[in-house]
Amino acid sequence: MKSFRLDAVAAALAVVERECPTCLAAFLAGSVVRGEATASSDLDIMVIVPEGSPTYRESFRAFDWPVEVFVHTPSIHRQFAAKEAARRRPSTSMMDCEGIILRDVDGLASQLKQEACALLEQGPPPLAAAELALARYGVSDLMDDLADARADEAFLIAAQLAEASANLILDSHRRWRGNGKWAMRMVRRLDPALATRLAEALNAFYTAGDKSSLMDFAADALVLAGGRLWEGFRLSAEDGT
Repeated sequence: MKSFRLDAVAAALAVVERECPTCLAAFLAGSVVRGEATASSDLDIMVIVPEGSPTYRESFRAFDWPVEVFVHTPSIHRQFAAKEAARRRPSTSMMDCEGIILRDVDGLASQLKQEACALLEQGPPPLAAAELALARYGVSDLMDDLADARADEAFLIAAQLAEASANLILDSHRRWRGNGKWAMRMVRRLDPALATRLAEALNAFYTAGDKSSLMDFAADALVLAGGRLWEGFRLSAEDGT
């Protein structure tokens, strides 16, 4: 017999009622909310529980959906948001701001959403001089590595260079960074044509071994940030931690 799958919001509500019936706030976030879901997409559910409750992250299946829940207290939740913002990758705030509110006791979910959206709208601060130097050095060094890399090693270096270059461009525009697929998504939000250029450069390398487009993309990222930096780069141990 074919199973009946609840729609995403109904399934998320059912998960919250079953797993965290006394929670204070809950959001459904992720690709299903953004309209980017694929056949394998899961339900990303952020849950806020009273102070003193256990906090954890868990993956499971429920109501014919893969589910990932993030269970925080209000204080832990704000700590996560602050630490991620300091790293320029505000995943928790994105879940709050973009998410659909599933539960809102005493307006907590609405307050968290307002805080998160304000943070995302503000954007990250400009990179400190040491941070910018390190980012420029990282892209410059990866370009050198890719230029003469063995074929098997080049596969991994190219991916690293693409992500580092994408994030350097985001830094230069005071936009939030991304890891992995999120680096591409954040560039797409900044400039869809630029994301297409990066995708085409990666495709040229992985299908034909052509490094030139990816190297050009990285070089242009460096121009935005002040240019190539390798010789003369110096970083104190304190700045490198």
